[in-house]
Amino acid sequence: MFRKSLVALTIGGGLFAAGAAQAQGFTLCNKTGHAIEVAKALNTGATDGSKRIIISEGWYKFAPGECSRLWSGELKYKFYLIYAQAKSVGKEWSGNVPICVSRDAFTINSDVCGAQHYRRNFIEVNTRDSTGFTYNLTP
Repeated sequence: MFRKSLVALTIGGGLFAAGAAQAQGFTLCNKTGHAIEVAKALNTGATDGSKRIIISEGWYKFAPGECSRLWSGELKYKFYLIYAQAKSVGKEWSGNVPICVSRDAFTINSDVCGAQHYRRNFIEVNTRDSTGFTYNLTP
């Protein structure tokens, strides 16, 4: 279900790039010198009648220098959410959007955390309505 190796992101002062010549989708690049685990989330804008439907997934593993696509195809949303951690050095890249995650591989389709879940503050990435976007995680 999850690829062992994916891209890393640029959080907290990191760099990003968007351009017309870029491929479609949301690509994440790990520009750090550490192995990183990444969780991604998407606020669909929909509700189930009482709660927002937010889809979160993790953990994608990225080697140093690796780039990979987290979302394929033409981007349908302006904002995508990402959280990353380098457990080996105790570093995290986080923002201010609280999203449910789990310790093991997960897919959560709710804004409500279950007993086995906890929240991490995700970075909200503005793709500027591009059809393709790259986000670089930097040290």
